[in-house]
Amino acid sequence: MQLELLHLPAAAAPASPRPPLLFVHGSYHGAWCWRERWMPYFAAAGFDCFAVSLRGQGGSDRKTPAGEPLKVSGDLDSLTDDLASVVAALPSPPVLVAHSFGALLAEKYASEYGRAGRPALAGVACVCGVPPTGNKQIVGRVFKDSLWKAWKITWAFVGKSFARSLDEARFTFFSEDLPKGDLIRYQQQLAACSPVRLLDLAALNKALPLPALPPAARSLPAFVGGGTTDLVVDWPAVQETAAWFGVQPTKWEDMAHDCMLDTRWEQAADSLRRWLDGI
Repeated sequence: MQLELLHLPAAAAPASPRPPLLFVHGSYHGAWCWRERWMPYFAAAGFDCFAVSLRGQGGSDRKTPAGEPLKVSGDLDSLTDDLASVVAALPSPPVLVAHSFGALLAEKYASEYGRAGRPALAGVACVCGVPPTGNKQIVGRVFKDSLWKAWKITWAFVGKSFARSLDEARFTFFSEDLPKGDLIRYQQQLAACSPVRLLDLAALNKALPLPALPPAARSLPAFVGGGTTDLVVDWPAVQETAAWFGVQPTKWEDMAHDCMLDTRWEQAADSLRRWLDGI
């Protein structure tokens, strides 16, 4: 499978060596979502930045090696293998910066760290990420809180309502004060880049929860952050992921799910940069 890999070099050589950053998107996104804001921000800070589009997404292959159209991008194992192949191709071990279901792939990678086929990393950052148990508990909490919200979010991901409606795209991924021009541009990208689902949730749930971190991964630097107004990955899910990594979560006020694109994207980027500066 040919995978799209965007690259934005560091704007200037930093005073001390810095690991490259490998950005990993979630469902119905592609490498483009990082190129908008975060890749320029971190490149200006001296980080060599890469962003991958997972198979079936963005500019990556949308057919099987046999030429058949993909029905779903892959499963937890195949997509994590793809991620490992990209890590192996980079000039030095990167920090994985992963969003939403992409964060679950980063967690899967960490749960197998030290095994053959899992090249070294410099760290893992999960932002607005699905936790190691998956999204079933998140869905249950949303249903308990509001049947209306639960129906809207479910239909957004099952029926791709966000691809046909600006209002649905805003509701699912962005804050109310995101400028309309940005919303239109982002929705067009979301609608075009993901013709198939990233993961089959029924198959995924059989592979979860992920096991505890192995000894080889326990010293791996980790960052976990999430937004207070994220309707897709709520704060308890962020706390769960942080506890799994053994770190304290970083909370972003008034931040919707797409923290790399949302109105206050720089708030999230700043806190991640402070963490990166310390590893």
